Amino acid sequence: MSDNYLQKDYERVNKKFKELMNAGEIESIEKKIKGLEEKTQPNLIDQIWLNIYNDVLDLKKRKQNEI
Repeated sequence: MSDNYLQKDYERVNKKFKELMNAGEIESIEKKIKGLEEKTQPNLIDQIWLNIYNDVLDLKKRKQNEI
């Protein structure tokens, strides 16, 4: 009986941890995007990174909505 409760608690805590990690990753990517967008003279490399970060952000948000 006690093992069952411990397992459920572990699963609950693990799920919450993953949600918070995902939210932190999304925030970090959004900050990187904002920094690249605010650059005064973005070059081609910056534009490529901006596209990559936007794609990753879309994927992470879609994955978060599935959870």
